Order: sequence, then structure tokens, then C-alpha cells
Amino acid sequence: MGYFANTEELNKVMEILWNKIKEQPDMSQKLIDTKLVVQFKYRDPDGLLTIDCSDGQEMKIIVGATNLKPIIEMSMKADIAHEFWLGKTNIPLAIMSGKIVSKGPTPKALALLPVIQPAYTLYPLVLQEIGKKIA
Repeated sequence: MGYFANTEELNKVMEILWNKIKEQPDMSQKLIDTKLVVQFKYRDPDGLLTIDCSDGQEMKIIVGATNLKPIIEMSMKADIAHEFWLGKTNIPLAIMSGKIVSKGPTPKALALLPVIQPAYTLYPLVLQEIGKKIA
């Protein structure tokens, strides 16, 4: 069994995390400036999260299905996402090995990594907030 008990728990953790990222001007403004729509597709359990910065004004966080067409799409097991937010996954290596499948302009996706790295400190706080052990 994976880290997340079910889709509901996965979606809850990711939504809280991205809302915390949104509250951090140093991260959110840099993401907004990209005007990208990035979609994360998770499996085991299944989940879907879209970050929409397309208007260059606001970061929108959409959990579940949406009609938005992503510019960058990242597909992975939910456990890989968990390891990533703990700072334990090398994204370029995970893409090369197929653990993460990236569609769209991958260099743009990789350029976002330094922007969101400060969220590594937020992720354990989110887990604590919902009463989950980091494991």
C-alpha cells in the first residue's frame, strides 16, 4: 500500500500544500509570471491537480477534472510526489527513468524546480496539520 490511503487524502494534502505555496509571494508570484497551466496526474491512488497561472494575475488551484488544457503535464505515482515534496526525488533522473512522465516543454517544467523548492519545508507541516506521519 502506498503512502496515501485514498484519492480524497491525496487531493486534500496537495490542495492544502498548493494553497500554502499560493500564500508565499516569493513562490506564487514567480509561478504566476510563467503564465503556465501545469497539471499533475497521480496514480495509486488516482488524483488530478491543476495549477492555472495563465492569466498572469492569480494562481488558481483546481482539484479534479477540468476543461483547462495544460501546457505542462506531469504524471507519476502518488508516492513519487510524496518523495518529491520531502526533497528525496531527483526530478530530471525520475523523468529519464520513466518514474515521472512529462508532457509539454520539459525545460520549462524543470525551470520551476528552484521556485518551488522552498515548499519542501511546507510539506511536512501539511502532513502534521492533517495528522499524518511523514514516513
